[in-house]
Parts: sequence; C-alpha cells; structure tokens
Amino acid sequence: MAAASGADYEGDVDRLYQLPLSEFTSARDELVKRLRAEGERERAQEIKTLRKPTAAVWLVNQIARERPLDVQRLLKAGESLTKSQAKAAAGSPQTFPEARRDEQRALEQLAKAAREIADRAGIGSPALGKAIETLRAASLTAEGRELLKRGRLTEELEPPGLEALTGLKGRGRQRAPAKTKPPRSDKRAEERRAIKQARDRVDRLRAEERELATAARAAAREAERAEAEAMAARRRAADAQERARAMTDQREAAEAKLDA
Repeated sequence: MAAASGADYEGDVDRLYQLPLSEFTSARDELVKRLRAEGERERAQEIKTLRKPTAAVWLVNQIARERPLDVQRLLKAGESLTKSQAKAAAGSPQTFPEARRDEQRALEQLAKAAREIADRAGIGSPALGKAIETLRAASLTAEGRELLKRGRLTEELEPPGLEALTGLKGRGRQRAPAKTKPPRSDKRAEERRAIKQARDRVDRLRAEERELATAARAAAREAERAEAEAMAARRRAADAQERARAMTDQREAAEAKLDA
C-alpha cells in the first residue's frame, strides 16, 4: 500500500488537536490503528506518543483556530517585544514601553476570547489563567510562535527569562536553578486572578439574569393584556349571541301572529 504523504500525516495531527478534549485519546488510538493497517508503523508510533493536551493547552490551540487574526497580532507584538527587550538590555530602551503596551492589548483581546471558549467548554479559571500565560510565553520565542500559529502546542509554556530573550549570557554568579514550585506571591496572584475571573462571571450571570427577568415581566404583562382583550372579546361575543337570540324570539313571535 502506498505510503501516506507528509501533508496527510500533518493533516491527521492537526485534526486531532482540533477535536474536543474528551475525544482526543480515542481519536488518536483510532488513527494509530489505521496507520498500522496501512503499513505506516513508524508514523503510527509517532502518533501513539502524542499526549492528550491539558485543558489550558487545548484552550490555546482552539483560540489559534478560532481567532487567527487576534493571534497574529499577538505574534507580531511578541516578536517586537523580544527585539525591544534585546535593545533595552543593550542600552536602548526607547521602543520597549510601546512594544509592551502592544503585547498587553493583544493579550487582553485574546483573554476575552479565551473566556468565551472556556465558558462554552466548561473549563475553569485555573486552566484559563495558564492558557493566557502560555499564549504570552509562546509569542516570545520563534518556536513558540510557529506552534501557536498552527494551533499545535502540546504543553503549557512559561515566559522565558530576560537572558533567553536578549541572547545574553549570564555574568558573575550563576543563576540559581528554576524552582519547581511557584513563589508564594505568584500563588496569591493566581488566586486573585481566579477570584476576579469568578466574580466577573458572576457579574455576567447577574446581568443576564436581570435581562431575562425583565423579559419575563414584559411577557407576563403582554399575556395579561392579551387575556384581558380575550375576555372582552368573549363578553362581546356573548352579548351578540344574546341579542341574536332575542331577535330570533321576536321574529318567531311576529311570524306566529301572521299565521294566526
């Protein structure tokens, strides 16, 4: 059997990352079986090693597919910010503030999109916060930008340090190894973000509740008006029928006199 083309293989992988998160594992396993049946054992093994994305990574990949223009703005802003940081480290910080503002505006726009997709998929605030952090981190490296543009991220990312962005090597004392656990202040900041996002959701739900309550009251008033009009119409119909019966009695009486 003819070997599958590279384009077919990439398309299969792309389709995996487009699926709802709950369908990833079963679809991956089905693809592995199909490739093995077609004699593509090496590619089947490559697909088999693909891990199911975390909720945050899945969210980032969906954003890349649903909001490509907004993602493109972030990619440009991230690249500009990286260059500005390098210039600032070399003693020319003039472009850094504007580049930072551009990146922040792009992130804020994508954060709104992320909240919409997260609400739709039932994804909670912690994963949403990690998704936004991954978006920012991906925009700051060439490899991250390429993966984000394709919607093919496989793991959560953290923004690189200043030395990585500027290409500078550390001087003097060696930097301490990165801690595996975030500092307590970062945890508190994440908790505050999660609380704020939860409060924002409550505010949105309250606003929707008020709108629905207003609509319900208006519908009730309209129903009451319609019922009142219907009752009036029924009364008019009953009066008309009564008058018709009276006229019938009068006619019959008149006809009886004629016959006498």
